[in-house]
Amino acid sequence: MADINEAKRALLQEWERERDDLNLMINRLRRELGLSESRIEPEAEAPIRTVVPTVVSGITVEELVTPGDFFGMTQIAAAKGFLQRRTKQPASLEDIAAALYRGKAIESPIDDTANLSSMLSRSDEFISVARGRWGLAEWYPGKSKKRKGKNGDPTPAQEDKPSGEKPSENVKTEEPK
Repeated sequence: MADINEAKRALLQEWERERDDLNLMINRLRRELGLSESRIEPEAEAPIRTVVPTVVSGITVEELVTPGDFFGMTQIAAAKGFLQRRTKQPASLEDIAAALYRGKAIESPIDDTANLSSMLSRSDEFISVARGRWGLAEWYPGKSKKRKGKNGDPTPAQEDKPSGEKPSENVKTEEPK
């Protein structure tokens, strides 16, 4: 436990140094632009929102992903790799985001998971199993994604048609008068 606290203190010191360096650069740039220097008072700072990984079946993100596991991978490939390690256990968006960050598929923590959800929904490899929870489509062979066209209507591949029926057979055309 002492080692963890020491690591946290070292990380805190590093981040505080980086913050101080950034504040110096910001103030220099403001002076160059003729703007007044601004110091953000602690009470005026926006609250820090962090992604807190959840524990499912006693397994945490930290146990499944070591730093650098997903380095150089796309977010989709890293998310798939993370879910495969969970052995058919869906994960929350927060867990997936934490795994991407820990595995170094992304450089900074994800504050807003809406973009991640959108990315997963566009990929045929993932399926939403509940609000904010995702699994691999291969785990659910009978379930398919319901895609919608630009106007909100089901795409032709999703319309209910008897097998063997061609889309053009459903269209009624009027004879010119």
